[in-house]
Order: sequence, then structure tokens, then C-alpha cells
Amino acid sequence: MFKIVNKQILAEGIKRLDIVAANIARKVQAGQFVGVCPKEGDERIPLAVVDSDSNKGTITLIFHEVGPTTKTMGALSINDQIFSILGPLGVPATIQKKGEVVCVATGIGSAKILPICRALKSAGNKVIGVIGAKTKRGLMLEAQIRLTCDNIYITTEDGSYGKKGLATDVLQDLLSQRNVKMVYAIGASEMMEAVCSLTKKKKIKTFVQLNPIMVDCMGMCGSCRVRVGDKMVLACTDGPEFDGHQVDFNYFHVRMNALKELEQWSNQRLSSNQSEKESKTLTKFLSGILRN
Repeated sequence: MFKIVNKQILAEGIKRLDIVAANIARKVQAGQFVGVCPKEGDERIPLAVVDSDSNKGTITLIFHEVGPTTKTMGALSINDQIFSILGPLGVPATIQKKGEVVCVATGIGSAKILPICRALKSAGNKVIGVIGAKTKRGLMLEAQIRLTCDNIYITTEDGSYGKKGLATDVLQDLLSQRNVKMVYAIGASEMMEAVCSLTKKKKIKTFVQLNPIMVDCMGMCGSCRVRVGDKMVLACTDGPEFDGHQVDFNYFHVRMNALKELEQWSNQRLSSNQSEKESKTLTKFLSGILRN
């Protein structure tokens, strides 16, 4: 069991939990994640480790309440116990001294990009952060990213904060004005594809983190397969980081759309007369179908 020692609401439907997990806190590296099962019998979900403190033995998880399991997590309070946390999982992010690097994130991707920014800065890079959201209320971790990066640019689609437009608009300007050596992007699949399209033209190395459906998080179920280059790989064991120019985004979009439909269906069932337990059971069943 893993004790929750801090809880915060960062934005609408987005929460932060600090959890005692000493073994994970000592070993986790930027870009890795954990598999979390809030209560016995729940499905296991992958969540990026946003921060860790080896002295306190804690890890920080930030998540968006979009399905039954994340809503169960969101309902937990300080001093409550999480049933199971498996990790650290996945391959650590590629951290090298390249010079000037740009880290682009939208939505919940801002949480995942923060440890990447910190690691790249520690490696001696000049780090430029670009974070975007639909509205000001959807932005998160601005202060932390601002402290980590040498420069930061903020965009909102409705113009309620920062520059009106998309994060990729700012990236396009930066690529034409700066000597960018590497780009790291985390967010919606459409955004990451657009980033890769821009950087491929300029032959700038680009990494993305993919978040397809994961069931066991250990490479046994095959549900998180993605096509990279000329072969199928698993996001949980071979990723979640990949060379963005090698990712087959058409295939990835199909996988992600299947996940969105599953989440919508599960939420509809949960809001009806069906019990939470029944909804989670059926969600697990459909997740199994999506492995194939």
C-alpha cells in the first residue's frame, strides 16, 4: 500500500498526488512512468512520474480525470492508501547536451514535459519551453516550467492568456529564428505530428512521448503497440519516448481514437444506473478487445 501525503487541484479535472513510494523515488528517471491500481480490482493505468524526492521517498503524479479509474484516484484524500504502484517503467528519456533545445507541451503534457525540461537543463542545454492550452484555466505548472527553462512561451487557443493560437505556431517562429538543435514534444497526437512535420523539414532531431492504451504496462498484453519505422514496438517497454520522425501517426491516431471512444462509453455507463464496479469490469473487457 502507498500513502498519499499531499493532494492538489491544478486545473479543471486535473489533480496532483504526492505518494510515498521510496523504492521508486530512488530509481526513477526523467521520462519514466508507473502503473497505478488505486483500489484492489481496479484496472492498472500508466501515469508519468512528474517529480520525485529520494530523501522523502515520494513521487508526484498528475492526472486528468477522464475515466472510472482516474476518477477513483481523484476521489482519494490525504492519508488514503493506493493499492498498487508498479515501477519505474519504460525507457528513460534521451538526455544529451545538444545546445538550444525546445520542449513543447499541450494540456496534461505540461506535467510530463517538466522532468524532461529539468533533465535537459541539468545536462547543460539552453531550454526553451512552449506550453499551450485551449484556455487559461487549462494551463498548468507554468511557474515550475518558467523556473526550469531559460525562456518560456505560452499560448491559448482562445487568447485568454499568453499568445492566441497554437503551440506549433510559436515553434514554427522559433525554428526560423533560432539555432534549435533538438525538439521534444508531448501532448495531443495531432500536435506531436504537426511538430514532427515542422522539424523534419529542417532535419532537427525530435522526440515524442506516445500514450496509447496500456493494460498491464509490462509488455505482455500488446495493447500499446505502435508503428515506428518499419516495425511494431510497445510503448510500455520500448518507449514511451520515440523518434518523432519515425512514428506512423496515422496508425497512432486510430489507436488513440479507440481509447477516446472507450472512455466516453465508460463515462456514460458510470453516469447511468450501472454501478462503478460493473462499469470498470466492462471497461477492462473492452480494453482487452483493443489489444487485438
